[in-house]
Amino acid sequence: MKRYTSTLPYPFARAVEANGFLFLSGQVSMNAEGEPLHGSIQAQTLTIMNNIAETLQACGSSVDKVIKATVWLSDMAHFQAFNEVYRTCFPAGFPARTTVISQLAFGLDVEIEVQALA
Repeated sequence: MKRYTSTLPYPFARAVEANGFLFLSGQVSMNAEGEPLHGSIQAQTLTIMNNIAETLQACGSSVDKVIKATVWLSDMAHFQAFNEVYRTCFPAGFPARTTVISQLAFGLDVEIEVQALA
C-alpha cells in the first residue's frame, strides 16, 4: 500500500494506492494553501475536478481511469448546475456515481471523492 501525502495542513492522505486502485480523499473547493474557495457551484466543481485531475496525475493515473465518484451537494437545487460542469470533465465516459445531500465543511456546496485505477 502506498500513501500520497497531502500538502494541506490537515491530517489525511491525498490518495492511497492499494491492489491496483487509487482511493482519493474527498475534495472540496480549496486553493493550494488549503483555503476554501467559495463561489458558484460551477466554479467550485471545476476547481475540485482540476484538483482531482492533478492528484491522479501525481499518482500516475488520470481522470480517464476513474471508476467511481461520490458527490455531496449542500442542496439538491445545485444538481443541474453541478452536472453542467461535471459532464465536461469525463471525455472518455462517465464513472459510476452516487450523489447525496449533506452539510459540507467550510460552508461549501460540493465535495467529490473518486476511486480510480492506478
